[in-house]
Order: sequence, then structure tokens, then C-alpha cells
Amino acid sequence: MNTALPFTNWSLKKALQSERDSFARARIRILFTIAVFALLKSAIVLGFGLAAGQHLQVVRAAISFTIILVLLKMLLYRPSLLQVLTHAMILITVAIIWSNIFLYTHKINLITMQFVFMVMLSSFYVLRSNFGIFYSSLSIIPVLIFLALHGRAEGMMSSPGQELMSPGYEIIEVLNFVTIILSHYLFFGALHVHIREAEVLNQKLELAIAEANKLAESKTNFLSTMSHELRTPLNSVIGIAGLMLNDAPDERQKENLKLLHFSAIDLLGLINNVLDFNKMDSGHQLLQEVQFELAEFVQDLCSVLRVKATSKGLALNVVVDERLRGTNVLSDPTRLSQVLNNLVGNAIKFTDAGSVTLALRLDEETDGIVLVYFSISDTGVGIDPANHKSVFEMFTQVESQDMYKYGGTGLGLAIVKKVLAGFDTDISLSSEPGKGAKFSFPIRFRTVRVIQSKSGAPVEVKQPFQNLKILIAEDNDITRLVLRKQLEKMKVFPTIVENGRKAYEACATNRYDAIFLDLQMPEMDGYEALRQIRALPDPERANIYAVAFTASVTEQRRIEESGFNTYLHKPFNLNELEERLQGIARHMCITTHS
Repeated sequence: MNTALPFTNWSLKKALQSERDSFARARIRILFTIAVFALLKSAIVLGFGLAAGQHLQVVRAAISFTIILVLLKMLLYRPSLLQVLTHAMILITVAIIWSNIFLYTHKINLITMQFVFMVMLSSFYVLRSNFGIFYSSLSIIPVLIFLALHGRAEGMMSSPGQELMSPGYEIIEVLNFVTIILSHYLFFGALHVHIREAEVLNQKLELAIAEANKLAESKTNFLSTMSHELRTPLNSVIGIAGLMLNDAPDERQKENLKLLHFSAIDLLGLINNVLDFNKMDSGHQLLQEVQFELAEFVQDLCSVLRVKATSKGLALNVVVDERLRGTNVLSDPTRLSQVLNNLVGNAIKFTDAGSVTLALRLDEETDGIVLVYFSISDTGVGIDPANHKSVFEMFTQVESQDMYKYGGTGLGLAIVKKVLAGFDTDISLSSEPGKGAKFSFPIRFRTVRVIQSKSGAPVEVKQPFQNLKILIAEDNDITRLVLRKQLEKMKVFPTIVENGRKAYEACATNRYDAIFLDLQMPEMDGYEALRQIRALPDPERANIYAVAFTASVTEQRRIEESGFNTYLHKPFNLNELEERLQGIARHMCITTHS
């Protein structure tokens, strides 16, 4: 409340302007109304008491008038003292009730009961429930005591004492009723105003939410489009480079192709961070379950990063617990790769000499579950303990003279933390300036049983997929070329169309074992194409195994809700493509015939 009103202020309007809340203004009006009517009643009692020679009435009226006038002045001067002034006003009224019963009238009359009701309503309306109960009890107790001592009939018909003479008595009754009615009117008027204000505020809030949702949807559509437009050509570059590397190039070409392949993957990682971080706020991403051999996965990932480490003269060490060798797990390799690429990439970036080590340790093994402890350590510049928390925040990098030369977006560690939340785990950091850094986290994986060969070595359970009839819908010419070449290497010869409409028409007239659909295509996108395919009258065609091509790592939920069986994240490699074909083969339960 505003306390800057002048002492000479007698304006209720100015006192109300100091309070914005409708209920607070109503409480000020209620106390003001009670005080004004109390002054009027005291003046009436004073006049009639003098005329009748009722000295006790005169003394009480004079004292009440003086005190209430002071309270009214303080209310208009300092509205912030509303609670204190209300206590004082109620205590005066309680004193009048007690004195009426035991000193002045010696009975329970209508005016006394009116005062009881005024104490109840003012204490509840202005001071709220706790004090309402207290003061209501304080005003009712003398009534109960008098009735207990004198009984109902005597209590209501005792000797008059110094009861106010007519017509003063009747005037006081009328003014008490008016006070009670006005207090109710002011409070419930404020209640209705508050309800109307809340309704208006809710309407504004609903409009604001609708605008925010519309803006968020527009941003999502923009990011989805940008994700597709940026990643699709990169997928082509990475795919072509991978195919050329598999075509046995000479050493000079091989070195150049590796650099091209690595640079494209590096650029893709940056694009992933920029486009995907804002969709991870919930920390509960939908993880895919793909079977892969964990140790081999880590070695393959680091073989790409080792090029960058070697160019800086660093050793990139991979230490895998021997008990994890040959362990096949079900998890999301795309997300895990995103975490490890960021952490190992950062370690290489901030290390000028020495080594970077990625270690995997088996901490716990139960039936079908392994707990693997990952750690990424380096001999780089290190991080001050005071900054350990802030480095995981968006767009944050440690501020120091040495850090400016390393660059970066400040997104990597923030994304790592959010992605790991999807794995139901968290990351820890141990580091000091000049002593390197160590990031670590545990992940629980479901394991996949493998068949043992006669020599005891694990043999992966695979289904032949060369006889699969595959339909592919992809609008990008280079991506279609890469896909065709990759599949032909695996002896799979697909039917390829340019958009979703042609994919639907092909499914309606031919039978396929599976369909790969790019999600963003002209004429008809992958979502709409699958929706129409699922509506085909032929159950076999309608229930075709569907794989989504997605350029974003954050569209899994919509993909699943749209009826896709799984997805293949761009850019994909031969191992990932083969894994999807294995999944289709297992789903179809087909066998290869020679």
C-alpha cells in the first residue's frame, strides 16, 4: 500500500487509490462505513443521554466517539494500518456488548444482538477466519453467560437500567441494520468485481496462451523445415563419402575422403545442436530401441573423432571393460552418439596436449540389464569448481582468457544433460583449472541374448533380408541415389518414388513388405501418405511396415503417434540401414531362398 498520504487527508477516494486489490479496497470501505456510522450513533447516544441525564451513556458515548474519530483519521491517513485499526474497532464494539449486558441495560436487547452480528461480519470480512472465530466467540460469550445466569425470560425482560430512551433507541437500531446491510453489500460487491476481473484476466490469459501456442507451432514448423533443408544435403555428402570410402580408394584419396566425411559429420553435429536444443526442455525425449553391440559402437564413433584428435597431436584412448565385449544392448544409438560426440568433441577441443580417454565400465549386471558407467577425461585446461554448474546451462561457456580461442555455441553440455535425462540419468563433473576435466554418467541398458558359436564366440542373430520388397519415397535426387547404392551393396533392390502421393498410389496397386517415407516431400508429405495408406481397404496393404526418414532427432513422438513402426535418422550409415532391414525381416518372418 501507498503510505504517502498527507495527515490532513479526509478523502476515502484517495485512501482507496493506494490499494489495487478489490478485496483490500472493500475492507477499507467496510471499516470506513462502520466507523462513520459508529460516530453517528455515538453522537446520537451523547445527545439523548445528556437530555435524559444518563451519565454512564454520556461517558461511554464520548469515549467511543473520540476513539473512533482517531481510528477513522488513521484509516484515511495510513490505509496500510487497516488490520490494526480493525482490531481496535472490533475491541470497542466487544466492550460495548459486554457493558450493555452487564452495566447499562442488564438484558439482551436487539441493539446488543446487532453489535454481536457486526463483530462477526467485520472480523470475518476484514480480518478473515482465525480472528473471525476469535472475536465472534468474544462477543457471544457475554450473551451465553447472561442467559446461563438469568435464563431466557429474565434475560430478555430484566430491569431497564440505563437503556437509551426513545426515539434514540429506535434510531440506533435502524443505523445498526443499515451498517450490517452496507457491510454485506460492500463485501459481496467486491467479490463480484473480483470474479469479473478474474474472468477478464482468464480471457486475456487464454488469448495469450493461444498466441503463444500459435507462435510455438510456427517456430516448430520453421525449425522442422530448416532441419530438413539443412540436413538433407549433408546426408547426401556423408552418404556419398561413405560409399566412396567403401570402394577401396587409394591412400591419398582415402585421406581426403576421411577429411570430407569427418567435416560433414562435424557440421552436422553443430546443426543438430542449434536446431534441436530448444525442443528438449522437458528432458523426457522418446528414446528408440535399436539393437547394437556397445563396444563396437563406441569404437566406430571414436574412429571418426580420432581424426580430429590426431590433427591436434592428441591421443584418443578408448578403454572398454572386457566384460562388455560382445554385449548387445537395446537403446537409442542416435541419442547416445549425440552425448558422446559432444563430450569427446569438447574434450578434444579444450585439450592442447596430452590425451582424451573414453572409458566404459560394467558396474552391475542382472538378468537382462547392465549398468554401464561412462567417463570422458582429458588433460586440457580444466574448469574452475565455481563454474561446474553453469557450464550445463544454455549458451554458457566458462569465461577466462584461455577460453576465447576455442569458440563454440555453448549448447553442447546443455544438450548432453537434457538427453541424459531421457536415459533417466544425470552427468557429473570433476575438474580443476589446469588439471583437465572428467565427465561421467551411468546408463542402464537392456541386453539382447546372442547365440554362441561352437568356439564360444557370440554370434548375432540375424534374419536374411535380401528378398524384401521395399518401397522408398524420397524427394531429394542425391539422397535417392545414395539410398539406391547403399541398398544395392546389401543386395536389396527397392522401388523408389519422388513423393508421398506416388508412394500411396504404389501401395494401393502393389504389395510391399515395407515402406520408407521421407517426412517432408512436395505434393504429399510422409505423415499424410501413411495416413492414407493405413486407410486402404486391404488390411495387408494398410498394415505395411513403415519406416520414417527424419532429419530431426526430436520428432519421435509424432512419428510414433502417426502410425510409423520405427524411424531412420538422417544421415544414416550402412549399419543403421541394415539394422532397419533386419527389423523388417524379423517382423515379416521371411526366409531367403537360394
